Amino acid sequence: MAGLSFAAIDVETANSSRGSICAVGVTVVRDGRRAEEASWLCRPPAGLDFFNWHNIRVHGISAAMVADKPEFAHRWPEVVGLIGDLPVIAHNAGFDSGAIREACARSGIHPPTWTYSCSLALARRHLALDSYRLPHVADALGIDFTNHHDAAADAAAAADIVIALANRVGTDSLAALERMIVDRPLRTERTPRPLRTEPIGAERAPRRSWFAREELVLPTVTGTDPSHPLYGEVIVFTGDLAAMTRQQAWDAIAACGATPARNVTRRTTGLVIGDGFRGGDAAAFTTSKARRVAELRIRGQRIEVMDEAVFVASLGARSGPAAAAISEPPATAAIASESLTGGDPALQAVGSDVTRLSADG
Repeated sequence: MAGLSFAAIDVETANSSRGSICAVGVTVVRDGRRAEEASWLCRPPAGLDFFNWHNIRVHGISAAMVADKPEFAHRWPEVVGLIGDLPVIAHNAGFDSGAIREACARSGIHPPTWTYSCSLALARRHLALDSYRLPHVADALGIDFTNHHDAAADAAAAADIVIALANRVGTDSLAALERMIVDRPLRTERTPRPLRTEPIGAERAPRRSWFAREELVLPTVTGTDPSHPLYGEVIVFTGDLAAMTRQQAWDAIAACGATPARNVTRRTTGLVIGDGFRGGDAAAFTTSKARRVAELRIRGQRIEVMDEAVFVASLGARSGPAAAAISEPPATAAIASESLTGGDPALQAVGSDVTRLSADG
């Protein structure tokens, strides 16, 4: 398909830190066809170079396998050289782009100014599935995919997903594919949950997750500027953000006078959608929170839907002198970043990532 050109990327990590990259896979697509493929093993950045057993069990990479490989900082120029200035695709781009940013920061190198798109978000726009995990989307599109969590295989599958979705709607433009919202058939069958077989009252084994999740702490709302666009809002997040963790996002909006919330309720006034989603239509993003917001908006409740770029811009919005800092040229980015955060420590904690994301568009 002439014109459809991009690079798909996948990273694997050694432990629960997003920056602990130990493998990278890239598939380059030119004119709708796979043109080049490459994958690399590397030692994670110093301080993050330890391997957790559950990560090893997922992707099969151990410390011994990367002991004689270059460190991330020395391997990364090869990745950048292959991708060049192509737009970049990842499945759950919020994770991969965030991992790359953190790994670069830990390695003392500048992160690439790539434009990221998300094959997971595209699948949600174009397909009606019970799961949008990479194997499920690949299976739904008839893509041969058998080696999940191998960086090369995951990157190739993400590339094939985008190619297949573009072919389905007859477009050769990645930008056009992102803008489309396809009417998806209603789900008519769901796999029923298995019935409990243990006696009522019997002790049940605790659920375990392969990846430990950060325990979120509800911050104190400290912002007192009623002119800030987020002041007084009750905001819920769904999907991963590239520029910051969920806790950092909660802390940042609390510093602006907004209240973070875990779930969508009748008090909710804002929803921030990550995972590389673009736009303001909650119905185009398939999570329970997004569906609930879409339902409440139909009933007349005022809920603003923001993608990550709009959210980051809202964090920096100020009236008066600080507002002028938003339009400062790149040469004054450091000064602008301080102005955008208003000197607040919670906002300064994510200031550098906010500045980078704004510069990336």
